Amino acid sequence: MRDGGTYALVIVLEVGLRLRIGRLGFHSLPPGYYVYIGSALGGLPSRLRHHLRSEKRLHWHIDYLLRQAAVAQIWYALGQDRLECTWNAILANLPRATSFIPGFGTSDCRCSAHLTYFPTLPPFDLFNQKLRQSNLPQVHRLNKMSFC
Repeated sequence: MRDGGTYALVIVLEVGLRLRIGRLGFHSLPPGYYVYIGSALGGLPSRLRHHLRSEKRLHWHIDYLLRQAAVAQIWYALGQDRLECTWNAILANLPRATSFIPGFGTSDCRCSAHLTYFPTLPPFDLFNQKLRQSNLPQVHRLNKMSFC
């Protein structure tokens, strides 16, 4: 993984909480899984390392959530195409998906949010199948420990 690409952080929140997320204010989050989709066309590994660090300056909306929750998996595809909004639309149409926190992660696009909630582990294989049906690059999956 040396180039840029698109990624999804699959985040597990063990217990519900009320969290302040920068200018988005306070939000209540139930326990479950949250998938945050982003892109790092200038360097995917460095972006992922930023997200996985426990000590960091709070820069992106996701940084606020990651102070309280753990990354369980990373889904990614290499390339220079900006696919985060397409991924987000596909993810939002998967079974049991709920868009969460309007404006989360959308400072540079028109999507409603780039954070999707699932009560159980999101279906990676189905997500990948839907991407292939749309002629998009195959997505790879890592657990957090295999990246560190």
